[in-house]
Amino acid sequence: MLWLILALVIGVSLAGAVIGVVAVPARREGREVLTERAEQVVSSVTERRGRKADASPGQEERAAS
Repeated sequence: MLWLILALVIGVSLAGAVIGVVAVPARREGREVLTERAEQVVSSVTERRGRKADASPGQEERAAS
C-alpha cells in the first residue's frame, strides 16, 4: 500500500512539474493555454452547469429526506 501511495505522489509531482515548466511561462508571455475549441467546450460546460443549478433549487433537500 505504501508503494501505491508513493507512486501516486510521484505522479502528481511530475504532473505539477510539467505544468510549471510549460503552462506558467506560456501564460506569462500572454499565450493562451487552451485552443479556441477547448475554450468553447469549457464555456459551454460552464453555461450548462449554471443553467442546471438554476433550474433545480432545493433538489438537495429532497434527496436528503
